[in-house]
Amino acid sequence: MSKNPRRFAESVRLIVSAEAELVEAIDRLMTQGRHHGHRNRAEFVRLAIERELARCRSDDFRTP
Repeated sequence: MSKNPRRFAESVRLIVSAEAELVEAIDRLMTQGRHHGHRNRAEFVRLAIERELARCRSDDFRTP
């Protein structure tokens, strides 16, 4: 499912709200200097959504 976000055929902008503490934790993780598979907060959130969807599917979650 994961693709280069600049090459999505039908991208949709999603705006989310999060606690400041959570955003600060994400920023700290990204500035540790290690490679985590994302380059910015938006990519981090997109990957987290993909992982959660995969987890739900593996739990036999069915979509309409």
